[in-house]
Amino acid sequence: MSSILRISLFSGVTCLWLLLSGAGCGSLGGAASGTFASVTIENRSPQEIAVAAAKVFGAEGYMDGPSRAGQLVFQKAASRATTLSQSGLYATQQGAQTVNRVKLEIVPLSGGSSYRLQCQAYIVRDAGALLEDEVRLSGLRSGPYQSLLNKVKKQLK
Repeated sequence: MSSILRISLFSGVTCLWLLLSGAGCGSLGGAASGTFASVTIENRSPQEIAVAAAKVFGAEGYMDGPSRAGQLVFQKAASRATTLSQSGLYATQQGAQTVNRVKLEIVPLSGGSSYRLQCQAYIVRDAGALLEDEVRLSGLRSGPYQSLLNKVKKQLK
């Protein structure tokens, strides 16, 4: 194989890997660099942002989930197809349930009057169990969550 062909093949494989890994895609989805999905909200308090987020996520069928300090958590039952793909046929038939979990953070930005509402989504097998299995979604699947954050921002305008 010629060296030019090897370089072209290597370049093509590298570009494909970068594309599939989501490198450099932060600006395409509107999220801040290094975040799954995010929006910047100005002239609103963290409490107002949290209330608006709860309304938007609630309207989409999400309920409050297990949260920690400084974090809002919402979750809803995943589709049967998702449960089947995550837990298998037998476990699904035995009542296994998978949930979609979204963890939101309200991050203050410099200046004090702006905040970044950012989130990360997960698929959770055996949610609520002692050894639940929480799998982080890749940035390639952030579109629906970016849309929800955009709705939060729109509601606060």
